Amino acid sequence: MLLTGSVPFGSTRLFQKGKSRQEIFQCLTLTFSTEQLNFFKFCAIVFDEFPVALRQLFVYMWDNLVAGHGTPEWDDSLEVRNEFLAKEGGKTKYVPTGKSIKEWDCTALFEATIFAKTFAMPDGTGKRCTLKELYAKSLPSGTFHHTVISSTGNLAETYALALDQLHLLRNTLCHSVGTRTIDKATFDGYVLLVKQAFTALGQNTTMIDEIGKLDEEDFPTARQQKLEEELEKEKYAAMKFQQIEDHLKKIELQVEDVGSDVKEIKAHMQQVMQGSKGKL
Repeated sequence: MLLTGSVPFGSTRLFQKGKSRQEIFQCLTLTFSTEQLNFFKFCAIVFDEFPVALRQLFVYMWDNLVAGHGTPEWDDSLEVRNEFLAKEGGKTKYVPTGKSIKEWDCTALFEATIFAKTFAMPDGTGKRCTLKELYAKSLPSGTFHHTVISSTGNLAETYALALDQLHLLRNTLCHSVGTRTIDKATFDGYVLLVKQAFTALGQNTTMIDEIGKLDEEDFPTARQQKLEEELEKEKYAAMKFQQIEDHLKKIELQVEDVGSDVKEIKAHMQQVMQGSKGKL
């Protein structure tokens, strides 16, 4: 008996007669093309492994850069999460500080690290900037950093570049929702970039290799649905985050334009005043 229905990504498998409806749905697995399988494997890397690595890195950064002088090490208590919230100015966009760090997703963890005020550093002019602002300038869509290792051995820059690389890869996945396919060369390239970033951040890459070996049987319907839900959630958050970034950039450019206008006016006034003095 051929089980039919409205399901994405190809035809369903052939089931023998005599199986119960429950057994059929428990066994249901979709037939993928190689490109579709690559898409779901990359989803698994981003939504399963990115949060693990990002949580470990956040705790390491907190304990080594923030803790001390009355600030506790990260124990995931409400007290320490409120300490983080206070250092972020009392509010965050996506970090649910009322919940355990185990419940923070990729969007929250990127905000808590590369975009966080908590880990901001002086830029040389007295202004404190986030790691993103200092070391990981925005790149054109679909492009990545050619290296995530600081050329000067600056660990903060290496962390910023590696974190931003993971951020760019997450965004790339969210933007590929329409096709839900990734060809082999592209998939292999993404995996290499992930492993380079993980290594730079001191994270184990074993699970990345293991996910790369998965077959379609490892993605039953329930697993696919979970990944799709994560993808939609991250896609929405990524879009909102990008809108906020674009808006802030627009404001920054407007401020720069105003500053240029003020300088021109001052220069013109000085010329006028100097001309007036010559006539007196």
